[in-house]
Amino acid sequence: MDLVDQASALYALPLDRFTEARNAAAKEASQAGDKDLAAVLRRLPKPASAAWLVNLLVTRRRDEVEQVLELGASLKEAQDGLDRAQLHALGQQRQRLLAAVARQSLEAAAEAGVDVGPGALPGVEQTLRAALADPAAAAAVLTGRLVRTLEASGWDPVDLEGAVGGPFTAPGQGGDGAAAVGTPRTPTAREREDAEARLAAARDSLREAEDAAATLQRRLQRLAVRRDGVAASIEDLEERLEALRREHADLAAEAARLERDAGEADGVVAEAKEALDHAAEDRATLGDRTGGGTRGVDC
Repeated sequence: MDLVDQASALYALPLDRFTEARNAAAKEASQAGDKDLAAVLRRLPKPASAAWLVNLLVTRRRDEVEQVLELGASLKEAQDGLDRAQLHALGQQRQRLLAAVARQSLEAAAEAGVDVGPGALPGVEQTLRAALADPAAAAAVLTGRLVRTLEASGWDPVDLEGAVGGPFTAPGQGGDGAAAVGTPRTPTAREREDAEARLAAARDSLREAEDAAATLQRRLQRLAVRRDGVAASIEDLEERLEALRREHADLAAEAARLERDAGEADGVVAEAKEALDHAAEDRATLGDRTGGGTRGVDC
């Protein structure tokens, strides 16, 4: 096998077997008289856990990894077209897909007889996200020979320096496949124009959002003034209502007292009428008696 094949085979091994297998391969090459190959093999670094999981995905779940990278191409087209609705939908799809594929790396590790904790998953997702953002990073991932995790940073190309074990040339850099690992590619004029267009569109969107926010803030302030005025009116009405309730209670108490007094007065009137009737009767009786006696004397 050539260097690429041997390196690929080594990086597909479980982590605890890597160092021993690498040294054995270097020794075999040296014994075969290929000192240069032996020297390169001996310098191959052991991958970090998250990088090894990504390599395992490429080896055992390559279709899923390629699906992730195809989504990256769709995102790039949506960005170029400034289709915000499509960008939002693809962004949600990307997050779900990244999380699902990252979890599959643990399943692939279990199939290889290696128990890797979930602590490595953020590095797997970060590396896949970088591969979405940069074709060179995608090519590095697909080698299956990552040594460390990758990270996208803004519009800058992903740093691939020392990221791949063995020879690797990023797409668009040319060379014979044995160039230094991770040399950042120079953006094309079209890419710069696209970036400027996206930046201008983002600035326009920001201005529109700021104007809309300022308009809403002014409306909110006006509503706050009206709200405070209504609240003050409600407070005044509540105070007036409370005063009216107290006045109503006082009037009700006064009416009840007057009703009692009126009832008592009606009783007094009835008693007075009755006394008057009795007095009239007594007077009439006395008058009759006086008139009869006089007639008897006269006789």
